[in-house]
Amino acid sequence: MINATGLRWILTALFVLPACYALWLAATPGRTVVNRVGHALHAVMGAAMAAMAWPWGMDLPAGPQVVVFSAGALWFAGAALARSVRATTRTAALSGALPHVVMMASMAWMAAVMNGSGMAGSMGGAAQDMPGMDMSGTDATSAMTLSQAGDQWTAALFALVLLVLGLRWLAQAFDEQRLASAAPGGRSVAILAGEASEPACHAAMAVGMGVMFALLV
Repeated sequence: MINATGLRWILTALFVLPACYALWLAATPGRTVVNRVGHALHAVMGAAMAAMAWPWGMDLPAGPQVVVFSAGALWFAGAALARSVRATTRTAALSGALPHVVMMASMAWMAAVMNGSGMAGSMGGAAQDMPGMDMSGTDATSAMTLSQAGDQWTAALFALVLLVLGLRWLAQAFDEQRLASAAPGGRSVAILAGEASEPACHAAMAVGMGVMFALLV
C-alpha cells in the first residue's frame, strides 16, 4: 500500500527488525508460556505490517489475519487478568497490557477494512477502487486511502494513539538505558542495550503502524 520506495523500506525495517527480536525472545530459554506467546504474536504482527507495505502484501487473505489479531488482543487482555488476583493489581495489569491490546485490535481492524483490496490488480493507476477504498496513482505516497468518513476517523484515531504509544515506549527505552548506565558496578554496552531493546522495538513498531494508519486517511 506504499508507493514511495524509500518510505516502504524504512517501514519494512521498522517492522522486520522488531519482529526478528520478538522471535528471538520467544525462543530464548527460561521464559514463560505467556511471554513466549506474547512475543510470537508481536513477531507475526511485525511480519504482517511489513507485508502490507508491499504490493504482494495485498494478496494475503484478510480473514486469517482478522482472526489471529483479534485472538491476540483477547490473549493480552486475558493474560493480564489471569496473572492478578486482587482487583487493584488486576487493573494495573490490564492497564499495562492495554497498549498491546490496542496494537492487536488495530491490526485486526486494518485487515478487515482492507478486505478484498488484494483483488485490485497492480498498485498503480490501473488499479480499480474497492468498496471503501480509493486506489491512488503511482505519484501518491500511499497506493490506497479510505473513502468512508467513519473509517477515516477510525484510522486517524488509531494513528494518533499508536504514535503516542510509540513515543511513550521510546521514552521508556531511554529511561531504562539511563538508569542501567547509572547503576553501580559498571555494565557492558551489550547489557545496557538489552535493558532498553524491548521497549525500543515496541516503539519502532508502534510508530511504523501509526504512519501506515495515517497514510490511509
